[in-house]
Amino acid sequence: LVTALNMPIFTKEGYEADDLLGTLANQAADKGIEALIVTGDRDAFQLVAPNIKVVISGSKFADRVLYDETKVEERYGVSPKQLIELKGLVGDSSDNIPGVKGIGEKGGAKLINQYGTLEGIYEHLEEISKGTRSKLEEGRESAFLSRDLGRIITDVPDVELNIQAGRTMDFDIVEVANLFVELEFNTIFNRIPGAPEDK
Repeated sequence: LVTALNMPIFTKEGYEADDLLGTLANQAADKGIEALIVTGDRDAFQLVAPNIKVVISGSKFADRVLYDETKVEERYGVSPKQLIELKGLVGDSSDNIPGVKGIGEKGGAKLINQYGTLEGIYEHLEEISKGTRSKLEEGRESAFLSRDLGRIITDVPDVELNIQAGRTMDFDIVEVANLFVELEFNTIFNRIPGAPEDK
């Protein structure tokens, strides 16, 4: 269907879809274009910036929520740029990222707000309460590994944003309509501009 709609498809061996999204969104933002990433993956929140926003879709698309920098900070207590530091501490069970055992989101956000980065936290361990310090010392290697595992790459080589190629106006309406019928997209069939009346 994506091919039939003449939408560009990006792939790069050794990189995940998130990395390609991050790279393309950053390229758009650098050109002064506002990028809107529609996804169900909250990892994308680390990409949020003045010109990059994320729409999280729920089980029904109508349940979508727009996240800008303020919304991310309200939800997690840290800025989008600091989310990857928080992931280093808290981990992410859905992605098998361990984090530091015993450090939760609230406590992790407090540490990140106070010290900025994992490096900042580990440079000031003596200032941190004994119980938390012990967890951090024990989980040092896991913290840095978790941050690396969770980071979205935003400079994938040989991936170039072409705004003109991304326009989806020039496609074969009959081919697309036939695909909608084949895939049983009956509800949205009639929304296709210029769709044949007879399915």
